[in-house]
Amino acid sequence: MTIITEERRLAILIALLAASVFMTYYFNTVVMLGTVFSHFFYIPIILTALWWKKRSIPVALFLGGLVIASSFLYNRPDILTLNDYARVMTFVVIAFVVASLSEQLKGREREVVEQRDLVQRYLDVAGVLFVVINADHTIRLVNRHGCELLGYREEELIGKNWFEIVVPEASRKARQEIFDAAIAGGASLSGRRENPVVTRSGEELILAWQDTVLAGDGDRPAAMIGSGVDITDRIRAEEALREAHGEANLYLDIMAHDINNANAVALGYSDLLAGELEGERQREMVRKLRGSIDRSIDIIQNVSTIRRLRSAEPSTRPVDLDAVIRAEIAHHPDARIVYEGEPVRVTADDLLPEVFTNLIGNSIKFGEPGVEVRVRVEEGDGVVEVTVEDTGPGVPDAVKAGLFTRFRRGTSARSGKGLGLYITRMLVERYGGRIRVEDRIPGYPERGAAFRFTLPRCGRPWEPRPATARS
Repeated sequence: MTIITEERRLAILIALLAASVFMTYYFNTVVMLGTVFSHFFYIPIILTALWWKKRSIPVALFLGGLVIASSFLYNRPDILTLNDYARVMTFVVIAFVVASLSEQLKGREREVVEQRDLVQRYLDVAGVLFVVINADHTIRLVNRHGCELLGYREEELIGKNWFEIVVPEASRKARQEIFDAAIAGGASLSGRRENPVVTRSGEELILAWQDTVLAGDGDRPAAMIGSGVDITDRIRAEEALREAHGEANLYLDIMAHDINNANAVALGYSDLLAGELEGERQREMVRKLRGSIDRSIDIIQNVSTIRRLRSAEPSTRPVDLDAVIRAEIAHHPDARIVYEGEPVRVTADDLLPEVFTNLIGNSIKFGEPGVEVRVRVEEGDGVVEVTVEDTGPGVPDAVKAGLFTRFRRGTSARSGKGLGLYITRMLVERYGGRIRVEDRIPGYPERGAAFRFTLPRCGRPWEPRPATARS
């Protein structure tokens, strides 16, 4: 749009006023048509009102005065009627009305410009790329961060084809088809997507992209508003982390495999050595050696369990709790274990046996000679509560709060490294339950501990499992 300068406007007004004076003279002395020429006066009045608002009123008074003065100057006062005075008043009214409307329009225009500038400032300070792409693929608007991210100046992007200048060639056609389908259907693509873009230097960046369709006249889709956050560094860091994680797991697998092989060999030799030795002292040393090997095996097992817990989301399914408990009891044929339960299904996974391995194993391992372990299962409202209690030395009150914390030891000289109970808590919470430790007899912590935890009961009806030998 061509902008008329102030000097040019003034020159046009002077020319129109001069033409008005000439027409006054010409129509009164040559054509002899009276005030017909005065219709021309509306042009300078309206233009002055549009350009300078209420400054048009003096112009209207000047031209009105010219109409009245022409009758006296050319000796025809007989034709000066009420209509002439009304015409003068019309000039003034039109000047005032047009000036008022022009002032209102200018005010609205200023508001629109201020809002536009404010929005532009918001877009410029935003830490994301923001772009408006027309239906013909050309760029209508791009913010400052977008220009900096892509390496272009704003004027180098406005009006250019977005897909040809920004989108990588490998994905250009597919992205154009998606864009055209969204514009044609008037429906934005839901969710965030990872879209690559190419900078001016040829570097490919990955943006977390979102867009929405912008409606034009008649609510017809006219453009697409898109925003993108540069996540290239995050994607690369995640890839590097996955590679490092895979490499670390490889090393752990190798170490676990080799250590377990070494432990198996050491156990075999310790059994042979125990058969060869005769003195009680020597046999006690072999038992301690075997105990150390067993602890090494437990550590490897705990590390493997934690890896499985951390590596993937739980895939729960109905699990026969009765079978899990009986299988664990069968591993301790010499222990005094009382089981009070009945067939019930819970929602868990293949790691559920680890819970009972740790709780029953700890009760036997750290209890006094002749310790008795009792396992009780009770069904509640949507949950199953399991209690594993023993008659061992118990857990002091000062230790209870942090007992399930990683590497928290008990107070007994025979206490372990604390990983077992930490894993137990992780597993129970993984299934949606809670675990706590209490006194077997309330108020007497030294007379045994009671570990209580809940598991979500499976909503499916009970189906008896095939009959098998139970321990």
